[in-house]
Amino acid sequence: MKRSEQGFTLIELLVAMAILALVSVMAVQSLSGALFQRRVMTRVDDDATQLSRALALLRHDLEAIVPLAQRDGAGDALPAVATSTDGFSLMRGGIWALPGEVSDGFARVDWVLETDGSLTRQLRPNGASDDAASPPVVQLDDVSGLTLAPLGGDMPEIEKPDLMPMGFAVNFTHARYGAIRLVVAR
Repeated sequence: MKRSEQGFTLIELLVAMAILALVSVMAVQSLSGALFQRRVMTRVDDDATQLSRALALLRHDLEAIVPLAQRDGAGDALPAVATSTDGFSLMRGGIWALPGEVSDGFARVDWVLETDGSLTRQLRPNGASDDAASPPVVQLDDVSGLTLAPLGGDMPEIEKPDLMPMGFAVNFTHARYGAIRLVVAR
């Protein structure tokens, strides 16, 4: 009786290895594409989260404006809301003191557009020196053209800090999202 040998020929093994190599290359390319998309989506999500946080903080600050004259570090009076070429400052109520600190519940909040395009926020207790101010915190990157405009009235004056407009509009341009306008009615 003749015995038959069973197995694969060398050609069959080479064809199987070529198919396995092709499938492996396609899987690696698919995985690298998915990882790239994940990095892109994470970056976009981080940018959107930063923008959302900055807009929420701006809105809260503008809603909490109190009609009191601000005091700078030298004790000089400033209007409740003041604009400058690089940002604006406002008198905000509802500021809680940390344990061990004294606060009258009011603070001056400075929103400044830095030369590198970052939008910073700094809190200063009313009338306190610059040493008592919190460090400026970057709220948003890639910003240009920050402005604050009154709606339904004029900006407050030192002599009449209680005369406030009906609202405010903050305008700026973000490198990724374009022109942004935040309107807050009081």
